[in-house]
Amino acid sequence: MSDKTTSPSDQIGCHFQAEDAQLEVFEREGLSRQAAQAIAEIDVTMQRIRRGISKREFATALVASLGAGAELQHLDAMGAIANWGHQSAETEVTVGLVAERLNIDPSRASRLVAEIVDKGFARRVASQGDARRICLELTEAGHEFTRTFRERKWRMLARSMSTWNEDEIVTFARLLERFSHWGRDGLSVVAEFEDADQEMAEVK
Repeated sequence: MSDKTTSPSDQIGCHFQAEDAQLEVFEREGLSRQAAQAIAEIDVTMQRIRRGISKREFATALVASLGAGAELQHLDAMGAIANWGHQSAETEVTVGLVAERLNIDPSRASRLVAEIVDKGFARRVASQGDARRICLELTEAGHEFTRTFRERKWRMLARSMSTWNEDEIVTFARLLERFSHWGRDGLSVVAEFEDADQEMAEVK
């Protein structure tokens, strides 16, 4: 029987040795060597996640699997009409609002809307408040497409975490939400760097 003990870095799954310069930066920020190594691993993992997100391979493959002749950009437009994850509460959706929600140029939004209308996923309707104003809504086919996509995505997510126990999933969700604010919090640190650079420039 082996008497080998498991270190914290083994438990979190570190797969590489961080550069000394990287560890020194983390340690100057008050982290222990083990915590510094763990954050270096987080940095590498985040880069891998960002590459996957930028390519959108998962969502592209899932849309293609539905076989409805739609592309990922069409799903984005349908999601904007359905108001997935957007803060705005407008009940009537226009091309301009689609552009705003997707953060794209209005002309591109107009082309996407025209394409999903042609494919039967959405339709143009008159505004209830102003008949001269053209709004958008999903058709039954659009609702069915988005419903199926989301259901399959949720099923795949559930299966990918099927080997996690309940405590791990709950803890991960809580910590991920907490970590998601790092970019916003980091902006204040950037401001500190800029102030320090300005002070050094004035001294010189």
